[in-house]
Amino acid sequence: MADLSLPEVLSLLGVQQIKGSEKELKMLCIRIGELVELNGEDWVRQNRPGLMEEWEYIVSHRVID
Repeated sequence: MADLSLPEVLSLLGVQQIKGSEKELKMLCIRIGELVELNGEDWVRQNRPGLMEEWEYIVSHRVID
């Protein structure tokens, strides 16, 4: 599967904008694309709160250099 675009990821996560550097957002698009491929879009939508919580942690703790 091709990487999802940022607008596609935002739609799946149910948000209009999200924190992160360009590099971090690229990694987010890759990861959400992988999760869609493994589990489907409905799974991503159902797990939005946890995915957003994890993303906030990643960005605030600068997990991605």
